[in-house]
Amino acid sequence: MFVVRLIGLLFIITALMALGSDALLSLEAREVTMRSFNDLWGMLHEGSRDGFNAFAGENAPEGLQGPLAAVMAFPAWGVLGIIGIVVAGLAALLRRGD
Repeated sequence: MFVVRLIGLLFIITALMALGSDALLSLEAREVTMRSFNDLWGMLHEGSRDGFNAFAGENAPEGLQGPLAAVMAFPAWGVLGIIGIVVAGLAALLRRGD
């Protein structure tokens, strides 16, 4: 359980770092700008992002293509934060069951 909680915490910390980066970017540009999850993933590893987008565009069921494109367009801090909260919450729920 400790490892799952740690992974959730790392996602939350990464989301806060992305939010801080967007805040600094907005201050520099003097307008509100946010990086999408697609942009952040491209900065980290462009090849895997392109591979995922190609896979999702060609092989995903038609009902999932729209939601996947929407998630990739969401702000990076929102996507990472939600994943971190869900993972940490699941770890807490599983621990209560013991």
